[in-house]
This record gives sequence, structure tokens and C-alpha cells, in this order.
Amino acid sequence: MARIAWITDSTSCITQEEAKELGIHIIPVSIIMEDKIYKDGVDITPDEFYTKLEGVSELPKTSQPTVGEFSDFYEVLKHSYDCGIAIHVSEKFSGTINGSRLGADMADFPVHIVDSKITSESMKQLLLKGKKLEEEGLEAEEIAAMLRETADHVKGYVCIGSLDQLRKGGRLSGASFLVGNLLQIKPILTFDDGSLVPFEKIRTLKKAESRVLALFEEAAQNKGAYGVSVVYSGSPEKAEDWLHSLKEKYPHISFNLGQLSPAIGVHVGAGTLGILWFEE
Repeated sequence: MARIAWITDSTSCITQEEAKELGIHIIPVSIIMEDKIYKDGVDITPDEFYTKLEGVSELPKTSQPTVGEFSDFYEVLKHSYDCGIAIHVSEKFSGTINGSRLGADMADFPVHIVDSKITSESMKQLLLKGKKLEEEGLEAEEIAAMLRETADHVKGYVCIGSLDQLRKGGRLSGASFLVGNLLQIKPILTFDDGSLVPFEKIRTLKKAESRVLALFEEAAQNKGAYGVSVVYSGSPEKAEDWLHSLKEKYPHISFNLGQLSPAIGVHVGAGTLGILWFEE
């Protein structure tokens, strides 16, 4: 049976320790902050990033791995593996997938690319499912096809904690920011075929968070939700409360908790909270 290298990028929120334990190879996204370049998850941890984020006046930026970096990455892997399965952040978020594809071609290493259609903990769930399929004896091409099918059924809702972060990034006009703050409007975003799009604007953070929970509970009761992840940025307390409450209410469902990586935090800021899952 072919030796499969399992590959992802750092938006998957998998730590270096987890990656080593699970046998997953991560190529990091670069974070440009205060004229310094950090490799996501290598040079800077999520906790360090969100602490630094509080004090910056200029919004940090991200830079996807270059084709050359991918090529070098795959040149190393091909000496130990016959092929790879790479699960990357949604192609509509980033050009990472294309860089991965071109880098694999340059290195002459066969890699089956899977668009996760999302980011964060759900990418990790796809990797874990893929590794389980590998253990069951399926070939790489078949595994990748099944993971792409699974990715088509990913769902998620995110309550943005910081309108200021969206304003700094040019994703919200100054007028909208002012009105939003005055009216305490909190946007809820959702995933639509790989794109992160506005879903609803809710008055007050508390009501927005309740709405996100209600949307998940509807899916859990009617659509067979599984591979559920509570994701957050910054302080974990509220996310841990959600996790505890959901575990009590749905003991038959497996839940995970994950902090959004710096590469995602650049865009959504601290205080973001959401739930991601797959549907049958």
C-alpha cells in the first residue's frame, strides 16, 4: 500500500505538538506584524498573537506559502512517502491550494488536493477522517474523493467579536462601524460553498451568540450534525462554557474546542466565537 503523507496549512489550527503526534505535516502561513514576519504556529503561538494584537495600531497581514516554499516542502516529503493528501483552507479564502498544486508539480510529487471549503478545526476533522480511511486500507485517490464529498457538507456560523478589526481591514466602512457600535450590532457570518458571507446582523453580542447556538441546535436535531467544533479567538472562557453546555445537551455528539490560528485572527480579530460542523 502507498505511503501517504498527510499535509495541511497552519490555518487548520493544529499545533506543532499535535502534528507530530498525529503524523501530519504543516506548512505555515506568514504573519506580517509590526514590520516583523512570523511563521504561524512556529514563531508565534495563538496566545502570543492575540496578546500582541491588542497593542498594534496597524492591522497585521498574512502571506500564503510561496510556490517555492511548497516545492521545497514536497521535495523533502517525497523521500519518505509515495504520495500526499493535502487538505487546505478554502480556495475562496486564499491561493494556498494553487500554490500547493504548483509546488507539488515542481517537486514531481503526486499530491491529491482537497479543498476543505472552510478553515480551522474542521480541516483537522477532515484529516482525522482521512487517516482513519487510510487505516481501513483505502487508496489515496479514493480517500481524497471521499474527503471532498465530506467537505461539501460542512457548515458553520461565526459571531464576529470585533467590528474594529473588520474596519481596520477595510471590510467595514467607517460609517458602518460607527452605526454598528452605537446600535451594538454584531454580524454573524456563515460559510457558503467555501465563501465566508454575511448571514445576519443582530443587536447585542448576547443575542448574536444565542442565535449561533440556536442555528447549530436546529442542525443537530434535524440534519445529523457531527465533527462539531467550537472555535474562538483570544480568551477561551465563553467557548469553554459553550462546549460544556453542548456536551451536556448532546452527549451522543463528539465536540472539539479550538482557538483560531493567527492567520485567521488577522481577519476576524479577538473575541470571535463560532461553531463548525458537518451534516449527514
